[in-house]
Amino acid sequence: MRSGGRDFLRLCGVAIVVGGLAAALTLLFIPLSVQRASSGQVIGWCGPGFHSANALQVRIDPGIVNTGGGSGPSVPAAQQRKFEQFCTHKADGQLVEAAVIAVLALLIGVPMVAARRRQDETPAAPGADPPSLSSSGTPGNTVWK
Repeated sequence: MRSGGRDFLRLCGVAIVVGGLAAALTLLFIPLSVQRASSGQVIGWCGPGFHSANALQVRIDPGIVNTGGGSGPSVPAAQQRKFEQFCTHKADGQLVEAAVIAVLALLIGVPMVAARRRQDETPAAPGADPPSLSSSGTPGNTVWK
């Protein structure tokens, strides 16, 4: 017979693993923040056009970083490098956060899923006869008169 507490522990472990991995994947694919001036005006996007790319896109191709679209005036090379550094720094932070969440979910959840049964719940060795039970459910032989 399986323990209800053990089943609950395994279910919690599965929820932690699935939830943690889903959170980590979400962090990889949400857009990075925009760069703002001290006045609050947006001065740069971590992606092409007027939107920001996600952390994976920026790490794979830092050249997609720009300051607001292809139709505007060209940006000086020094400012472009500054935006690329800002965006790759943000992408690195998001990638590290995703990795930490995934590792923690696996380190906490997998042992819960793989929780072993207690010694008294282990099945009998192969070839061994199961213990006989009396009509009252206690070990022993049933005596018929």
